[in-house]
Amino acid sequence: MSEALHSQVDTPNFTAGIRILARLARVAEQACQATGISLPQYRLLVSVSGQPQRASALAARVGVSRPTLTSLVDGLETAGLLRRQPVASDRRGIQLVPTQEGLDAVSRAEDSLTRRMLKLVAPDTAMLVADVVKVLGAALDREGEAELNLRH
Repeated sequence: MSEALHSQVDTPNFTAGIRILARLARVAEQACQATGISLPQYRLLVSVSGQPQRASALAARVGVSRPTLTSLVDGLETAGLLRRQPVASDRRGIQLVPTQEGLDAVSRAEDSLTRRMLKLVAPDTAMLVADVVKVLGAALDREGEAELNLRH
């Protein structure tokens, strides 16, 4: 960590927090797998649940390469959790849309993740974590949008 960053954060606690995030990723993977989908599949389904999106915009948002995205989409489509839909305004364009089964899979995964996380912390601590996660999520969204804008 650089000198400037050292002066801004409590380094041992911040580093411990980063390590905990890595451990939580494994907890999230296990919780998703228990419901029948992987964590990358969950991230993809969540990304397309709000509105249909083009595959080109999703790779950066989901945090995978384009070949990995294609593999994820193929697997979810085969499982009946996602479908490809033509874009009316673009003959070559394809949007990805979750099926009802895909939305149900997201709901099951989120229920499992919520139960698992609430076993780890008290409700008041969960509210603090939710606040931090909201800030981090917004920052990640901004970062993803900036990366996407640089590519276009």
